[in-house]
Amino acid sequence: MPISRRQSLSFIASLPLVAMGISSCDNPGSPAKPTNTMSLKVGQISTSVAYFPFYVADQQGFFKKEGLTIGPRPLLGTGAKVAAAVESGSIDIGGGVITDAFDMAIVDSTARVIGSLVNGYYVDVIASNSFLQQKRLTMSSSLADKVHALQDRKIGITGPGSGTEALLIYLFRQQGLDAKRDATLVNLGSNNLSAIAAMKAGHVDALSFFSPVGQQAEAEGIGTILISPIRGDVPALANDVHGAFYTKQSVIDNKKQAVQAFIRAIAQAESYIHEQQDKALVLMQKYLKLNQATTKAVFTAIGPVFAQSPQIDQRAYEVAAQFHVQAGLISAAISYDNIVAASTIKSSLAGL
Repeated sequence: MPISRRQSLSFIASLPLVAMGISSCDNPGSPAKPTNTMSLKVGQISTSVAYFPFYVADQQGFFKKEGLTIGPRPLLGTGAKVAAAVESGSIDIGGGVITDAFDMAIVDSTARVIGSLVNGYYVDVIASNSFLQQKRLTMSSSLADKVHALQDRKIGITGPGSGTEALLIYLFRQQGLDAKRDATLVNLGSNNLSAIAAMKAGHVDALSFFSPVGQQAEAEGIGTILISPIRGDVPALANDVHGAFYTKQSVIDNKKQAVQAFIRAIAQAESYIHEQQDKALVLMQKYLKLNQATTKAVFTAIGPVFAQSPQIDQRAYEVAAQFHVQAGLISAAISYDNIVAASTIKSSLAGL
């Protein structure tokens, strides 16, 4: 059974542990109590661009079309808190990164990934312009030179156990370094404005943060996206399933119709983003609350890696799983069949 780092599991330490064996995705994780309710509680980490499909589904009436009632989606700040909320039952579905689902699966074998949001590692390493000038780095510098330049520097992340920390751990390991030992990781939470302010004030030399922080830093002239996996800077992470939504098997069992309707609504939102790009760009500006130029930069960067469907390709899943092993987040990969609710996703989309 995979074991994650202690820090990435601290969110759930006080919750009751369940059987540690990973069971088949479509076997009940607990006695089913089916209900016809079409109401779901959904939470997400932040207003990161990864959760834009949720916003589109809401704004374009796709949830309503599917007969769903979705209340306000709380912003819980970290993936660990979203996973803890799913585990405790305070929300039914969590929007986060696949890291959170892996961490949850370590203590709850009924964790299920039920859809993809972003098929690309949408975290950027953004360096302050003063740091770049000091180190004489350019975009054409090698990945190794960029990572070595980050040694002994203060780098802002959202928090321990996050995808922002994971990217740094991975990049440093590839160069024989330890991100926690060879750099100072500064926990800034998931507020984009706080991250920008920390860089502007010189409290950090760089940020490892989700889009659109990199585009905001560039628009304000305070930083530059130094390393971007979705730009192709880290070839091993190409097509990785990163942004995702997940739940527990008991929710799938007890609220089957609602879960299937949710997956269909997100599928329609993802199709809309790709097929109605001009309209999607307008919605994204409202969602991110950025100016038109910055929003367009975000859409240009991440648009190609927005999932075209909630379906999770097994090869893309394997990229994500191996990344987590190589980053030291889990000791062994959880098999696709044991965490991806593939048949639930497939049956949900059959009617579209």
